[in-house]
Amino acid sequence: MMPLSYGGIPVPWTVSWSAETIGGFHLAPCPFADGRRAICQAVVPGEGKPRFGAPHMQRQREAIARELCDLCGRPLKLTTKVSLSHARMRAGAEGPCVMQVEPMLHKACAAISIRHCPSLKRDLAAGTMLVRQVKRWRGQFALMSPVYVAEQTGIEVMAVGHAKIELLAWIDRSPDWIGA
Repeated sequence: MMPLSYGGIPVPWTVSWSAETIGGFHLAPCPFADGRRAICQAVVPGEGKPRFGAPHMQRQREAIARELCDLCGRPLKLTTKVSLSHARMRAGAEGPCVMQVEPMLHKACAAISIRHCPSLKRDLAAGTMLVRQVKRWRGQFALMSPVYVAEQTGIEVMAVGHAKIELLAWIDRSPDWIGA
């Protein structure tokens, strides 16, 4: 599966498109969050304009839950997994970890992303974006407060929001490693 494109630029599989934001968010059982009630939105990838920097609620959860690439949406199993994230190491239940909301990428997809994304280029040059080769990780789902859910959906209940990746073992890499 090749990533969708817009104006010749590859669009990450997890990005929201403008047609997917019409009508806002709603609550529904999410198969990628074990059927729990979650914040959802319309699903029509490729319709309208991409909203870079605004992940689609279900595709972001699906990418993490099913171990899919952020850019192409294909499985990451048995491939080199790359994390491009601003998230810093912190103490976790099992020792040092990194908590991030960005899905992982294939190494080749990370190279494509860096080549085309002005934000990634800027952040890598500034040293604020970290490149990691992921060795061990686990997914988690953020449980959002009733106040937050009400702001998004108009219904005041707790619900699943985005998914998170907890990196448990990784190798810090230089941006040059992506192209090697």
